[in-house]
Amino acid sequence: MRKQQYESSAKIAMVALIGIVLSLTINIAIGKHDPVQEAVAQEPILWTPTPLEQRKMDSLYSIDAATKADMDSIKTMIDAILIKLD
Repeated sequence: MRKQQYESSAKIAMVALIGIVLSLTINIAIGKHDPVQEAVAQEPILWTPTPLEQRKMDSLYSIDAATKADMDSIKTMIDAILIKLD
């Protein structure tokens, strides 16, 4: 008699435990669902450089131009050397 009561109470406890775990899982899944937010278009922010930034950009442009000129002169020298070797 006691064994049957123990087995039936164990089955009930197992079903209750599975039910609790399942309901907690569902509640957590529902709670973590973020509502969908619609995208709102914003006005683009126009960037105007400060005088310091303008000076830095100008110096970078001059460095870039000098580097390109150096590369062009090196390329012409290499071409001349290759012509002489032929």
